[in-house]
Order: sequence, then structure tokens, then C-alpha cells
Amino acid sequence: MIYIEGGTKSQRQLAKDLYYFCSQALSIKKPVDIDLRIQDVDHAEAWTDHEGEGKFYIDIEKDLTTNQFITAFCHEMVHVIQHLRDKLISEEEAYQLEVGLAEQFKSLNKS
Repeated sequence: MIYIEGGTKSQRQLAKDLYYFCSQALSIKKPVDIDLRIQDVDHAEAWTDHEGEGKFYIDIEKDLTTNQFITAFCHEMVHVIQHLRDKLISEEEAYQLEVGLAEQFKSLNKS
């Protein structure tokens, strides 16, 4: 489940759509709770914190373009799956996977 605070109405809807897409695309099978805050983020576009037991906090910069938001969200969801699979947190892997996820999401959601 995703809980969203802040951002615009369209950003909140986009985040919900991205959450469900990434959950499917990354084959997340464990229960996951994400508290997403769309707000000013210092020194980053986004970040993820893992509390344990499937509980995550994600902050995303509110002033990102739609494409930047999509890419940042996909990047952070890669970190979620890394935590769930007890893998080392790899920025390299997140950067590699974010592009494909973002492109797949955008192609599925063309208006």
C-alpha cells in the first residue's frame, strides 16, 4: 500500500500509478507499505529509507518535471526491491533499471 503526502493532485495520481506498475514489473510479492512525501528534498531528487518489515519512506522532490518524477520514483522502487531481497543497495543497479522501468511505464501510459 502507498500513502502519499504533499505534491499536486496529478503527482499523487502519477505516484499511485507508478507504485502499482513498479510492484508488478519488479515482481514484489511481499507486503510493502510506502509512505511517500512529495516535498522539497535537500541535495537529491529523491531518497528511500527502510524501516524494516516491509515499511519504507520515500521522499521525492516536488519540483521535478513529470519525466524526472517517473524516473526518480522507478529508481527508488529499485531500492525497495533491493531491501526486500536483502541485496546490497546498489546505485549502479538502480540507475540501470530506472531507465527501462520509466520507458516501459511511459509507453504503457501514453495518452
